[in-house]
Amino acid sequence: KNDYEHIFPNDEEIRDKGKAVSWKKVMSSCGFQTHAELALALMTSIGALRDECARQDLAKLLHANIKEGLFYPSEDHISNFHIPGLVKVLGSNVSKRFYYSEPIVENSGFLDTTEANLQTILDEAAAELILTDKKMDFVFMSVYNSFINVFLAKDENINDLVQRMVWEAMICDESTYISWYR
Repeated sequence: KNDYEHIFPNDEEIRDKGKAVSWKKVMSSCGFQTHAELALALMTSIGALRDECARQDLAKLLHANIKEGLFYPSEDHISNFHIPGLVKVLGSNVSKRFYYSEPIVENSGFLDTTEANLQTILDEAAAELILTDKKMDFVFMSVYNSFINVFLAKDENINDLVQRMVWEAMICDESTYISWYR
């Protein structure tokens, strides 16, 4: 290992030895006041923002306060830590099947809603991934060049669902842009 080389745990190591750290905890340790500051810091640190939108000051603050053994989530991907919640949400309708789609590589299909099947799909997904229950009441998707996932629901009680799943979330409406952090 060289000083400039970043070694990250693989999916199996993440599931076996890792644990999720809340964004709230990361914000607190870095002194960020808003989720927007955290998002700008993360996006700047991976080079996902152009110079006029980048916030190098926030990225430096993030790097200065990242603790040993703490890793960024995988950009472009849905976290393995979401699997138990996804099984509950996507498997909540009668069919107990979910649909997956990787639009960039044109890979899609239906599978039974099990932890093993979700784990396989998350591990093998190239990038942007869309998951939905068979009735399309719920959609969960990754966002390219980002650390966020988008969860869409037809149910108007999305706030209750997010709380039951213990997901950290920002509840948005039709007027919210995907680049909410700007």
